[in-house]
Amino acid sequence: MIAAYLVLLIPLVGIVYFALAGHRTDTGKLNVRFNGMCLLATIWLAINVLNQGTITSSGKAFLIDPFNVYLIVLTAFVGFTTSIFSSPYMAHEKEIGKLSDKRLKLYYSMFQGFMLAMYLVLTTNNMGIMWVAMEGATLATVLLVSLYRTPESIEAAWKYFILCGVGIAQALFGTILLYYAAVQIGDGENALLWSVLYENADKLNPEVLEIAFVFLLIGYGTKIGLVPLHNWLPDAHSKGPNLCLRCCRACC
Repeated sequence: MIAAYLVLLIPLVGIVYFALAGHRTDTGKLNVRFNGMCLLATIWLAINVLNQGTITSSGKAFLIDPFNVYLIVLTAFVGFTTSIFSSPYMAHEKEIGKLSDKRLKLYYSMFQGFMLAMYLVLTTNNMGIMWVAMEGATLATVLLVSLYRTPESIEAAWKYFILCGVGIAQALFGTILLYYAAVQIGDGENALLWSVLYENADKLNPEVLEIAFVFLLIGYGTKIGLVPLHNWLPDAHSKGPNLCLRCCRACC
């Protein structure tokens, strides 16, 4: 599990570092290096899964299997390529005066924050933690969309925040219903673990599951821009810092 912990630790360090020193001239290159190290860590993790099969942490908080490790590597690859293209772009934005040192710190720290949230979504074995990570990704994206502080970008950020906030709230209700169904048949402490839910899927109350599925579909569907819940998407993608950020946002 060392590789999995590295995937989470590297962007966490990046958040703190860029929040303090994100205005330096070499910040863009350092962001590329942070994401490059994450990509290498995900490849190491994929090799471990290939050799050992499904990997679970000692407390069952994290689970890496042949399916989600593919998504983890793909997310790291998109984050790495995005950082490469965004480095000269953001440097140019600072040169022409569109971004201050403070905004540049915010951009790079939230870039790493978004990546951390997405890695946590993909590695956690707990649906409750997954919900928290999705909310974290939403908050990081709001700050990135509103980076320029123009009326259009602020409007797009609020639209994204309100619509996705409503969606995430419905996903939370769906998660609570899922917990209610799962706690009836097993240990309440582990009721929201993916591995436990999978093992006991045939024992869960189907009526509660159907209702939970509807709330989860609408909630997370709003978050990913699933038609017809995509009203926020055109504004948020067009008012973000650059095309590279919107490519990274597509991971979510």
